[in-house]
Amino acid sequence: MLPIDPTNETAYSFVVVGASGRLALSRIFPALWQLYRDNRLPQGTKIFTFCRTPLDTAKYRLQCVPYMGLDKQHDKHKYNSFWTNVHCLQGQYDQPEDYMELTAAMVLQESKHNMSYANRIFYLAIPPILLDQVTLNISRKCQSHTGWTRIIVEKPFARNEITYRPYQTQLCQTFKESQIYMIDHYLSTLVVQNFFVLRFINHIWSETWNSKHIAAVMISVKSDKPVQARANYFNQFGIIRDLMTNHMMQLLTLLTIDQPYSNLVDDLRDEKLKVLRQVVTVDLADMVLAQYCNNGKESDATKLGYTQHSYIPKDSLTPTFALVVLHLNNKNWTGVPFILRVGHALNETKTEIRVQYKSISCDRSEGNQSVCNELVLRLQPREELFMRMMLKRPGDKLCLKETQLNLMLPDRTTVPSNLQRLLLNVFAGNQMFFMRTDEQCEIWRIFSPVLTKIDVDRPKPLQYAFGSRGPMAAYRLAASNGFQFYESDDFHADKDIAVEESEQQLKPPSRATIATPGWMNVP
Repeated sequence: MLPIDPTNETAYSFVVVGASGRLALSRIFPALWQLYRDNRLPQGTKIFTFCRTPLDTAKYRLQCVPYMGLDKQHDKHKYNSFWTNVHCLQGQYDQPEDYMELTAAMVLQESKHNMSYANRIFYLAIPPILLDQVTLNISRKCQSHTGWTRIIVEKPFARNEITYRPYQTQLCQTFKESQIYMIDHYLSTLVVQNFFVLRFINHIWSETWNSKHIAAVMISVKSDKPVQARANYFNQFGIIRDLMTNHMMQLLTLLTIDQPYSNLVDDLRDEKLKVLRQVVTVDLADMVLAQYCNNGKESDATKLGYTQHSYIPKDSLTPTFALVVLHLNNKNWTGVPFILRVGHALNETKTEIRVQYKSISCDRSEGNQSVCNELVLRLQPREELFMRMMLKRPGDKLCLKETQLNLMLPDRTTVPSNLQRLLLNVFAGNQMFFMRTDEQCEIWRIFSPVLTKIDVDRPKPLQYAFGSRGPMAAYRLAASNGFQFYESDDFHADKDIAVEESEQQLKPPSRATIATPGWMNVP
């Protein structure tokens, strides 16, 4: 982490724009509180809320309590101290005079401490439609004259390439690129940062990280929850815009970039942009879209089909599951499919990357098949980084046993959460794990044609049962592109190997060996 303020002569104002929304309550304020509790928040930091809804600090404090993770025995006095640094202001987003009042409130707090410099951070927890007027007013009325000003921008970053252009223009006309922090919550995870070191610093991986050795890659974001929170937003934007066109594509860039020329942030971002330009524009034939339906088994009223929820239109064709196969045109990755899989109401909640190496024949093994080596980066439900390998079983015969090599030992020190790390990076001015605006432009170039076709033609998505692993058509597409699914209780927590499908029931594979290729135990 970069040093924040070694001289302690700087005042910090952290403004949460749109503080009445769910994001501020459930994510931003808990992260700020935990940084304050652990003495990681820079000294002299004052927090301001700015939104159209009138907020009272005492009432807002009570609204935040369920999300704060408080320890009643140890946090009481520190928690009271935290809220003495919070100041709530009301204002209209299109009224410049309200931003002048916000500036006056910040100046008042900054002057109380007689600091030499005043730095300001604006976290824009607002819908994209409000971005233009908010950024324009902040740039004109709220920028610091004695320090720096930075803005944090949350997704969604527009709807497609056409709507993103004015979005990008507005951002870059009102702020410099060095002031803009387009946030991505996955890039700050420890497992991603550990992988970055693993890949470029260790010879065994740096020399085999190419199409000569790697057969296929799958990036999965699975959730066992139905669409509840932000239902209106989700039904408007859909699963692809919600996760694929930002988080998942950022993970793909870190998997495929060449080693940056230096440790400078711009060199890393240049490499990310270069690899995004090499991704082939996706086609509808490389995609499977589906929507969850009632499985007829659940008595829970929330576990209904997507269009059975009271808050979703009955005729909605918005996909809740998508699998997309991407290809890169460069010397390292030509021929390797990058499979993005994401969905709600599935059998489990999990975010992971599986990198499958090419298989090696094992003629000497007695009746056993060797599985391909697989590097697994798991971000949720717990962060893990391990290699799936084959060893010999105990005994006289040469029988194979699947095992794992743990590549990430647990850190015994207290480490900040993902959002906490991102906020500390904003304070420190480290943009390494944030997107640059031109990166998002290339991502929209990849997805906009197919998203436009979906919006215009409105194809009917396939259906999959609530709590299943998704539609089998998706797994057939992944398998046809070279990704292999294995039956392995050692590496998959769930023991149920029956996959529900509406199209066709497939026979489960034999369990005679621990690693028999098969469809029915999908990871």
